Amino acid sequence: MAAYVVAPYDRTTIPTGRQRHMLNRLGWGYTRSSYKQLLRAGGEVEWFEQQLDPASITESATVETVDGWFPDLAKSPADIWADDRAGRRGQGDVARDLGNAALLRRIYTRRPVFEQMVDFWSNHLHVTSRHPQAFTQRPAYDKVIRTHALGRFEDMLVEASLHPAMLIFLDNWESVRGAPNENHGRELLELHTVGLAAGYTEAMVKDSAKILSGYTVKGKDAPASSVWEGYYDPTRHTTGAVRVLGFQDENKLADGAELTKKYLRYLATQPATAQRIARKLAVRFVSDNPSQALVDSVAKVYLDSGTDIKATLRAVVESDEFWASAGDKVRTPMDDLVATCRALKVKALTPTNDESFARRLAALPSSTMPYEWPRPDGLPDGADVWAAPTQDAEYKKPASWLPKDRIRFDKFVDHLSRTLLGRPSTPRLLEAACIGIDAAPTDVVTADHAIIRWKMPRLLAVLLDSSAHMVR
Repeated sequence: MAAYVVAPYDRTTIPTGRQRHMLNRLGWGYTRSSYKQLLRAGGEVEWFEQQLDPASITESATVETVDGWFPDLAKSPADIWADDRAGRRGQGDVARDLGNAALLRRIYTRRPVFEQMVDFWSNHLHVTSRHPQAFTQRPAYDKVIRTHALGRFEDMLVEASLHPAMLIFLDNWESVRGAPNENHGRELLELHTVGLAAGYTEAMVKDSAKILSGYTVKGKDAPASSVWEGYYDPTRHTTGAVRVLGFQDENKLADGAELTKKYLRYLATQPATAQRIARKLAVRFVSDNPSQALVDSVAKVYLDSGTDIKATLRAVVESDEFWASAGDKVRTPMDDLVATCRALKVKALTPTNDESFARRLAALPSSTMPYEWPRPDGLPDGADVWAAPTQDAEYKKPASWLPKDRIRFDKFVDHLSRTLLGRPSTPRLLEAACIGIDAAPTDVVTADHAIIRWKMPRLLAVLLDSSAHMVR
């Protein structure tokens, strides 16, 4: 049989490899229209710079109409809560509307870099739309992320951290004087800023919670017109000297509102925060395992620019590693849906019922819908397994993997390697485990450690995706 020979149809032009790579990584996938937009801008670099000024780009008519398709998202938190209590529109409806609106914007936008960054920061500063109270504030929180997506991380961190949605989700609203809830103070350090590698202590977590105390919301017993509304209550603020890494204050004032903002800005400008954000940007746009050299260079720009997001993202795109990484990333199910709809030029029409494309879109990927990830860490960004079925099956509880109450992480990895793989750990496996879940070899793991509480699935995936398990 004769070999197949390609018959070129040169009338259909195609982009260069660099152009295609830019559109795939930053543009929600290559399309003919985005390619033409890139050519009109003067090339891939010029297109990217134009995208960093989204206000200069006329948005598509479809995106401009999306908000009108989901009018309930514009309601006040009090009205959203009233609809839920009355059985008219519930938490699931709000979550579904948010996810559908987000995906529609990504599919039809002419400002894909902006929407990419909205997605990135929504994941980094994640608030689930499925929280039984925070869902009332989730549409308003989305506007905060969109406002700062290409601004300064320092400003976004302050506004997002003190937003009622975050205060509810991470339990800060339950803090009272003398007994601050530690959840928000812990996740602020571990997930949103410096990370575990910064070396903060449990005492610092407690001080972090003290600093945040006072910011709260009006609960369900408040007047109907102000339920779940955020405010600062100095009678809930816990005073007393605080120290978190290099941040220290006597914390004597009953009103600690400004102290909290000062603290948040301090965390935003720390080298450890720069490293964390630089790595996450590199994982999103370059590789699941970016080089430390790339992370260091991007982190430097982040700090030198005063946490400017545009400058930091530009440093990623200007790197040799970015341009050499074409084809190295695997799309998530949601990204695949967006890219497919864009490539096929699917046209969304005004929805007439809940079976319409615009209102069913978020349920199409075989994954967690936008903003519905239940944990505060946000959706995984690498090409690993996202979820496992739980019906008619039992899984070991995470704490049951611990061989004793307290164990160093490097020893824990060796224990797991021996238990799961029948062989000792290796330097390469330990390194992968540390990078994969942002842990240090010397971290002490206990039953209430984040590694056990919510990172265990990812840690097990590191071991079970290794060659020691995959080959025989």
